[in-house]
Amino acid sequence: MKDQVHDGIYQTETVNIPVQLLSVTDRDGRITPLWFRLETEEHEIKNFRIENIISQGEKNYVGIREKQFVCRIRQGEMCRTLEMRYNTATQKWRIIQFL
Repeated sequence: MKDQVHDGIYQTETVNIPVQLLSVTDRDGRITPLWFRLETEEHEIKNFRIENIISQGEKNYVGIREKQFVCRIRQGEMCRTLEMRYNTATQKWRIIQFL
């Protein structure tokens, strides 16, 4: 689905957006995402700090292992909840949907 970014705020709910993400990993291998950045349709780079991780788990879709994170971010004055996934084989992050 085509992502629609206007003034740095996403207008659609279901998306599949690749992002650059900074995370920390503890001694047990647990990943904690901290912030991410993405490119808008206007080719601007926007940074977003992850304020809260609501839940995390693992998904296995047709043999593709992914770590799932439901996070809360701030977009301007508005808080948004989104689902992000980390593909363990390709080591790539993406936003799946806004909740």
